[in-house]
Formats: sequence, C-alpha cells, structure tokens
Amino acid sequence: MKKKLLALAVAAALPMVSQAATADVTIYGKVHTSIDYVNPNGSGLDSIYDVTSRASRLGFKGSEDLGDGLKLIWKMETTYNTAEGGFGSGRNTYIGLAGGWGTFLYGRHDTPMKMSTGKLDIFVDEMGDYNATAGFVDIRANDAIAYVSPNFSGLTLVGAIVPDADYDGNGDFGGAYSIAAMYSNGGLFLAAAWEQLDDIIDGVNPGNLDSDHWRIGAGYDMGAFHIGVVYAEQNLEALTGTNTSNVLINGSWKFGNNKLKAEWGQIDPDAKGADTTNAWAIGLDHNFSKRTKMYVQYADSESGLQSTNYKGLDQTGVSFGMVHKF
Repeated sequence: MKKKLLALAVAAALPMVSQAATADVTIYGKVHTSIDYVNPNGSGLDSIYDVTSRASRLGFKGSEDLGDGLKLIWKMETTYNTAEGGFGSGRNTYIGLAGGWGTFLYGRHDTPMKMSTGKLDIFVDEMGDYNATAGFVDIRANDAIAYVSPNFSGLTLVGAIVPDADYDGNGDFGGAYSIAAMYSNGGLFLAAAWEQLDDIIDGVNPGNLDSDHWRIGAGYDMGAFHIGVVYAEQNLEALTGTNTSNVLINGSWKFGNNKLKAEWGQIDPDAKGADTTNAWAIGLDHNFSKRTKMYVQYADSESGLQSTNYKGLDQTGVSFGMVHKF
C-alpha cells in the first residue's frame, strides 16, 4: 500500500517538475542584516544603535532557449527590509535577449558606470561601502536600454541609454548615456566608464539639470592578497551641489575562512571654501560556507557612513553583520 501511494505521489509530481524545468525559473536572494553603533562626532547629536537591513533582496530570474543560439532572459528583483519587515524599492528588473553576439536588455538596471567598478567595492552594502565613504555616485536607472558585448579575450564593453520621456515630458530618447569597458585577465582587472545625465538622476527629475562623470579602476589579486584603486571626476553639481574628485584605495588578505580588509577614501570638492574629506574602514569577515558569512568592522568618515540616519556628517561607527545567500 505504501509503495502504491509513493508511486502515485511521484506520478503527480512529475508534471510539475517538467513544467519547472521547462520554465527554468530560479528563486534567489540575500539576507544581510547588521547591528550598528554610530557616533556623529562633534555634532551635538546623540549616538545611535540600530539594526539595519543592508540591501537584503528577493529575486526571480529565468531564461528560455529560443533555438539557433538565442535565448530569452528575464529578472525581477526587489529589496526586503529584514530589520523591520516589508518589501522596498525595486532592484534590477528587466527582459531581454542573449546570444553569441552579446546581451540586449531593457527595464530597470545598473548603469554601465555602476557596473564598471562594483567588484572593487570590498565593503559593498556594508557600513564602509565606497558610495558613502568615498562619495562615488552609482545609479540604477529606470527605463534603461542596455547592451553587453561578448567577452573579447578578457574585454567586455557595456552601453546604455535611458529615455527621459517619463520625467520631463520632452520625449528625448537619450535622457542619459552610460558606457564602460572592463578587462579581466588572470588576477588583473581594469575598468573605465563615462556617464552623461540629462534631466534624470536615478529616476528623479531634479529640474532640467545636466551633469556628467567619469571613472577608472584597477585591481589585482595575488593569491590570498587583493589590492584595488578607483578614481573619479564627478561633475555632478546638479545632484551633490559641487563637483568632486574621488579616490579609493583598498586591500584584503584571505587566511583560512577569514578575510581581513581595509580601505581609505577621499572626496575633494572644487567649490571655494569646501573642505576635503577623508574616510577609512577596517573589517574582518568569517565565512562559515560559500553562502554564509559573519563580519565586524569599524569605519570613520568625515562625510557619512552607509545606511545611517545622520547623512553627510562626520561619523565613526562599528557594525556587526551576518549575510546569507540562497
């Protein structure tokens, strides 16, 4: 009797398994939550303790083989607040085609500028994230139309156009342009990118203001050691109130299941009377597995830390976090 029931259960499950295999859908995500202490130095404000959800996310992605080397690709991804509950803003969400000629996609996506040096941010989504400490401006654009080239002996080219009809009603096809080149060979990684923003900054119209910026980056992995540097000229007065030169230098050392990492960054504004700000961070990661890690870090930034209530202030902070990918 038990064997008959088992056979019936397997028979009933086979159509669902077959349908899932045909659809080729993957459910994935990341739970990243930290316990933070932040001290806004010399501001007269109180220190804060907080539990912070750091870009925790849930996503679905898939593809369909269309034959002749062509396939349809798609992704739907959104943030989830693991500290307070509830879904948040949308992340990369798109549909497109991929083949030997490269990948074409459109929807909401990181601009090529953001993509270019993402792998050089060793504190990504953490308190010491280089967007906060070193002031780099990364954009995930609505309505992006993008192309990613095949890998040419280590070289990949990426380009994107963002129509701005939804923002100012002018109907321009190119509300923003972004291009990047990335080269990877052995332990060496090089990147360069340029971005022109016309009336649109991360899906928000700041009032018909144009801006542009460019960035270069380099990294080298030598066994257990990594070193990286990123430099940018950001003509973003429409967004930040001033133009800046930004630099980041970082490094890490792996030993056993652990990684010791450190960074130093600087923001140099060209506005008269504006002060140069510096930042640094040091952290230790412990990897329980390929999917789960725990970390502790200390960060000090004169222009603010990632995911705190005191934006733009001189801050020091300690963060303890856990990350699990599924």
